[in-house]
Amino acid sequence: MRLYNAWYCPFAQRVWMALVHKGISFEYVEVDPYQKSEWWTKVSRGAELVPVLVESGSEGENTIIESSRILEFLQDYLPQTQPIYSDDPLRRAEQKYWMDQIGNQITTHLYQFLKASVAGEIRDQAREKMVVGLRAITAAMDAEGPFFSGDSIDAVDIALMPFAYRIDVLLKAYRDFSLPESGEIWRRYRRWYDAMLAQPSFRATAFAQPDYEQRLAVHYYPYSLGDGNRSAGQPV
Repeated sequence: MRLYNAWYCPFAQRVWMALVHKGISFEYVEVDPYQKSEWWTKVSRGAELVPVLVESGSEGENTIIESSRILEFLQDYLPQTQPIYSDDPLRRAEQKYWMDQIGNQITTHLYQFLKASVAGEIRDQAREKMVVGLRAITAAMDAEGPFFSGDSIDAVDIALMPFAYRIDVLLKAYRDFSLPESGEIWRRYRRWYDAMLAQPSFRATAFAQPDYEQRLAVHYYPYSLGDGNRSAGQPV
């Protein structure tokens, strides 16, 4: 199994975390998805995005793209490894619902907030919508926890954590923003976040890299100026 990855990409980190969590052996291939080439277009099935997972089967290589689809594949292809989806169809549907909500209600607004370089209505609306999304998913967490579904992490935790970390680090650095700390919802969120920070699968895909937080801030600096491209610059 081979993972084409970019160290800074939160979507790719999801798959990386899942592979580590499930104890699956794989070859890690660091790529720069911004460097367009015929080879990369072919490997990524024309998407030119990470993550890309390639598995060799009896009929040749099979390529899976998009983080959510890869997480589902890992669960179905290697069910004997640590599960990340419930066996119960209704619970599994609920997990997938919240994974969709992460994309629709949290990550979209995170990037809008980060890229809103000028203070004003656009920035304020993005911030508020992101906070509303985080409140909703936190309210849906298991009451005991510490993780989304209880005492072990699942696909929802894996899908959310790379973005939760960027909310913590990047918005603090570039928007002077931190999530609230008072109130039952935010205490529950913090308990989840602290538990995920300590998870070996997150630490292996983040803190094991030298100067991870600083390098992440450098990479996202152009976003804070309203530019999603990799233009040069120095972080704050």
